[in-house]
Amino acid sequence: MPRTSLRRARRAETHAGMSTRALPPRGGEDAHATMRRLNAEARLASAERARARRAVSETATRLKDEVARQIAQIEDDRAHATRPTHQIPSNWRCTHMETPRTLYKVVACVGDAFVSVYDGRTTYELGRVYQTRRGAGWPPLDQCFFAWTEPVGALQAGFPRGSLAKTHPRVLLKIEAFGNAYECCAHARFKGSATQKGTGKMAVTRFRVLRVMTDAFRASALDKLRFPDIAKSDGGG
Repeated sequence: MPRTSLRRARRAETHAGMSTRALPPRGGEDAHATMRRLNAEARLASAERARARRAVSETATRLKDEVARQIAQIEDDRAHATRPTHQIPSNWRCTHMETPRTLYKVVACVGDAFVSVYDGRTTYELGRVYQTRRGAGWPPLDQCFFAWTEPVGALQAGFPRGSLAKTHPRVLLKIEAFGNAYECCAHARFKGSATQKGTGKMAVTRFRVLRVMTDAFRASALDKLRFPDIAKSDGGG
């Protein structure tokens, strides 16, 4: 082989070797590129998990709102179907307690008996079941027994003018109510629509006295705040 051809062949081999060494192996990557790719994949996975959590939270909130609306509609339909024939105040609604419900009622202590603060005659005994005297299904509201869903509501409730046992010591009774009842409500807005929210005051038709909770008070300051005529009848004391 001539010398010129030999030199050309060696230069071609050298150039080919340098080109091969300058490129990474086919299908491979260096450590820095691998780290960049893994970091990018981790960021994408984290963003996808955050998006999935937001979607689940939004779906759960939407389903809760829908269930709340359906329950409210069912309660309204049931109350409308079982409503009494006589007129009741607009801030009261009908309800039915299929299972016994725990409520609280303040009564007065007259001698050895627990009596109604309002009339001073109706007595209450532990374990005894009480029922309204008038109306088998839906008696008039003023014939029902008033109670509260929470102890603090019963303790803070004021009594109107003319309550015969308002000056006697009072105790808190825990009762168990069932059957038809009326619930006092206050108008409110939920998700932009008008609705009725219970105030905690109930008028029940049947209940049983469970136990005596605690001493209440002799005369509530709320009686005079909510019913100023009581203070006048007591001579301002």
